[in-house]
Amino acid sequence: MIKKVNTNTYENGVVSAVGDNSAVFTMHCFVNKVANVLHLAVAAGNISGIAMEAVTMASDNETVAKAFVNYEIPKDSTTYEVEIAGGTITVVDEGKFYDLTDSDTVDGTSESTTTGQVKLEKFVSATKGIFTIANA
Repeated sequence: MIKKVNTNTYENGVVSAVGDNSAVFTMHCFVNKVANVLHLAVAAGNISGIAMEAVTMASDNETVAKAFVNYEIPKDSTTYEVEIAGGTITVVDEGKFYDLTDSDTVDGTSESTTTGQVKLEKFVSATKGIFTIANA
């Protein structure tokens, strides 16, 4: 689960988009909006924000049901506490970039000094860190 840590002075706001067919959105998972459809964020894709509700979409949601999912567009400075799976992350890795393994977990083996979906702002433990979205 992703936990928002810091938002500073204001939010960009909550918006909504039609959910991807058969997607299972959990509260505070990373999402990606493509062609007006909201998808769960995956490795190497952009992150558009975080889901603000838990909802399961029908298999024909994009064409028939057209149910919407509320999501928050974060500020650049918004930080999130996110679980880390794999790799060995330590305090010396602060400032490095990582990709996701799924919509709510960082892949600790994807470490890079230049590119990634999220940036480690503060080391918390080998299985948790404070991150900002790097490729929104």
